[in-house]
Amino acid sequence: MIRRPLTFMRCVRDCFIRHKPALLFSGTLLMGALTNGPSSAATINSQAINCGFSNGMGGNWTEVTPLTSSTPVGAILWQRAVGLNANYVFGPASGNVRHELVSAGYWTGGTPLPEGIAPTNVSGIGFKVAVNSSDGVLRPITQSPSPVAFEKELVQYDSSAGQNQRSSLATNYIQYLILTVPPNQLPSGKLTVDRVDGSAQLMLYAVDLLQGEARLGAGITIPPTNIPNGICRTPYPLMGPAIINMGGGGPIVVPNTCEVEAYRTLPVDLGRFAISTFASVGDTSPAKSFSIELSRCAANARPTIMFNDKYAKGSGASLLQLNSSRQAAQGVAIVMTNALTGQRITYDSREYEMQRVGDGARIPLRASYIRTGSSEELKAGDADGAAEFTFTFP
Repeated sequence: MIRRPLTFMRCVRDCFIRHKPALLFSGTLLMGALTNGPSSAATINSQAINCGFSNGMGGNWTEVTPLTSSTPVGAILWQRAVGLNANYVFGPASGNVRHELVSAGYWTGGTPLPEGIAPTNVSGIGFKVAVNSSDGVLRPITQSPSPVAFEKELVQYDSSAGQNQRSSLATNYIQYLILTVPPNQLPSGKLTVDRVDGSAQLMLYAVDLLQGEARLGAGITIPPTNIPNGICRTPYPLMGPAIINMGGGGPIVVPNTCEVEAYRTLPVDLGRFAISTFASVGDTSPAKSFSIELSRCAANARPTIMFNDKYAKGSGASLLQLNSSRQAAQGVAIVMTNALTGQRITYDSREYEMQRVGDGARIPLRASYIRTGSSEELKAGDADGAAEFTFTFP
């Protein structure tokens, strides 16, 4: 008699890594000294000159919505926070006239950007940027006739610190990657977003204006005057990869993997058969149908699977060998067939495509015992085999 089940052992690669939520803190600590007498320091109204930008405060891209075949159009796939500083020097004192340094920006004309969503190098994935202003309002940057004010602060300094001290205005941006087409319309294969496409330009500004001339969320007019010399009228244009890389963002690789349960064993019971079932070499037992499945596949995932014979490593044959224990059957092996193609599975480096079904993927298989030996070689006993398999995501 041939007894005991066939067990397939799973070998796993490229599992999803779940990101834990994180808090990104930003702010300023102000330290002062206590004094026992009146202070001679005075607050001096000034003007912002010699503006420049620095953006070393970018966070990491984090996944918001996994990209699967059921992800809705308009979903935010990834996002990151970027802190951009407008650095400046205090210019001449302005007496009783108060100035504000204003952070502003807009998308210029060119490629139309519905709802402020720009195309990227991956067709079907768009890029959007918004500003989390200090008044608590999240303002998307859109195509508009003029720059829109997003942040501002009074240009003042303490006379005891000296007129040449520097300061900076921080503006907190949030970048988004947004799905703009149904997932089945995305390009196949690996998706890497590395630039914003189109002719529209993200134009940011640091502008010195009189207090009250700028209102957060409203358009501003950049004065044509340049007095005093170097007064801030500073543009910061961004296009292509520079927009994605603002604050060190870098390319975003959209996962094309599936969720895999690690170290899971899939048992397949081929049944109990008498030696007389196999009258001639090549005769098989009735086939047992089963399948290997993956879940929560990315929309562009095209997984493949490769098999290896656990007990005859490197054989490359199309027959799965039995475990050669003292009680093992002899003259018999296991044959496994790909139900999608009808072809026998081989145990070498060949990769077999899995069938996408909704958000999952599967390969249907059939397995049976097959006689390989002569009458003298046949022996009843345990008939255990094991195939290791590996998933890849091209």
